[in-house]
Amino acid sequence: MPAEYLSTVFLLGIRPMPLPRKFAIITGWNPMDRPTSAAQNLLEDEALRRTLELKALPYFRATGCSPDRSHREPGWGVEIAKEDAITLGRRFGQRAIWWIENGNLTLIGCDDSEEIPVGKFDLRIVAEG
Repeated sequence: MPAEYLSTVFLLGIRPMPLPRKFAIITGWNPMDRPTSAAQNLLEDEALRRTLELKALPYFRATGCSPDRSHREPGWGVEIAKEDAITLGRRFGQRAIWWIENGNLTLIGCDDSEEIPVGKFDLRIVAEG
């Protein structure tokens, strides 16, 4: 797993308060860490959003960022079963998804389901800037 993943911080859009007890953050951007055009990333993001909508899953915008916010990958926070989140991550060509349960943040590999505990999610939520 790329080391950069472990320093990811999150910008959250309009979201449920309080946050769900269990949810995933999934992106469609830059499959398998390959830089992809803005147009293609937007198409994948919208395809993922539509998938969540068609499955009637509650979702909200959640953008993973480098700590200095110079790199951003918009995704979706979604109330979904962990196994289904991993499957959806695979479907969109992702190396990993984020899993939040009881306030704890875990990085989960989509190909092997390896779980890497990262810490408290609320410490990773940042403001725009």
